[in-house]
Parts: sequence; structure tokens; C-alpha cells
Amino acid sequence: MRNSDIMEMVDELLDSEGDVIIGSLTFSRSDIVKRLDPIAYREICNDVVSSQIDDLQYDLDRLDPELDADEIADIKERIEDLEGAF
Repeated sequence: MRNSDIMEMVDELLDSEGDVIIGSLTFSRSDIVKRLDPIAYREICNDVVSSQIDDLQYDLDRLDPELDADEIADIKERIEDLEGAF
């Protein structure tokens, strides 16, 4: 997964509660976090990646290696892909 894909997911998550309006100005929540605290934004991205890995690992742990070999290979590949992000 590319960093831009992760950032897009994080932006959608942050912006899901709507814009912030200050006077006549409108700001997206994701832009506020990116500009005011880029380190916090990066941590949110890392948390999203970590959560996705946890979810995939949960799915992986419940599969039968003999019956679900293709699905196991796919999930392992997705985990490796995420581990390389952020």
C-alpha cells in the first residue's frame, strides 16, 4: 500500500465529522492536523497502518493452513505490504 493511499484513508477518517468553520473561513480537519502538527498526523497514519495489520493478523490466525492456503498467502502479502508503509 502506498503512503498516499494511507494518507487518503486518514484524511477521510479525520474529515468524516465535517469541516471546521472559523468566521468566514472553512478548513478540513485533516489540513488542520497536517499543518499544525505534522508529527501527530504521521502518528495517526502509523496507527491506521498498525490497526490494519492487527485486523489482518486476526483474520490470518483464524484460517486453516490446509484449507485456506491461497487466502493465507494473500493476507501475508498484504501484511508485508503494510509493514513497508510509513
